[in-house]
Amino acid sequence: MVTEAKILANRLNAQKSTGPRTNEGKAIASKNSVKHGLTAANNIIRQECQADFDLYSSQFLSEFVPDSPMESMLAERIVNLSWRLKRLYAIQNQTIDALSTPDTSSPLANLLSRLPTQPDHSAESEFGPDLTLGRLAVKDFSDTRVLERLLMYERRIENSLYKTYIEFQRLKLIKNLNSGTQNQ
Repeated sequence: MVTEAKILANRLNAQKSTGPRTNEGKAIASKNSVKHGLTAANNIIRQECQADFDLYSSQFLSEFVPDSPMESMLAERIVNLSWRLKRLYAIQNQTIDALSTPDTSSPLANLLSRLPTQPDHSAESEFGPDLTLGRLAVKDFSDTRVLERLLMYERRIENSLYKTYIEFQRLKLIKNLNSGTQNQ
């Protein structure tokens, strides 16, 4: 049972914990729980570049040329879903590499890799590929069927992408048919 003294101490300690105060600090803290980013609310995660996404988005939107708010919403959804699918492919590749590459990021693994009886992985970790997203996926899925789970996400994103694209095409077709009958 918790005593009154412990409750009072917890309340006093809670007053000292204020969290981030600046907008920049709050923005950083808001991404603390982002793991793999496949279900992220934001389009861009820390490992990605906003300029790359903006270029990607503008290329798609210039191809689609949405004319109504509904078409704009569907076109933006297509961009976001295809960007996540692109992210997923990178995560899958990094996950396969992370599963087949020893993790030398922990202090113990780093120490063991420097022992003369062990092969030297220090150069590989310094100059090898960035496996951050792959290691996060393995950790997030607790090493259990991680590749199967990534394939499940891939199927879900693809299904949403295709349904959204078909709906976008349907709206464009209806608009073209309506404008054709009004011109006659």
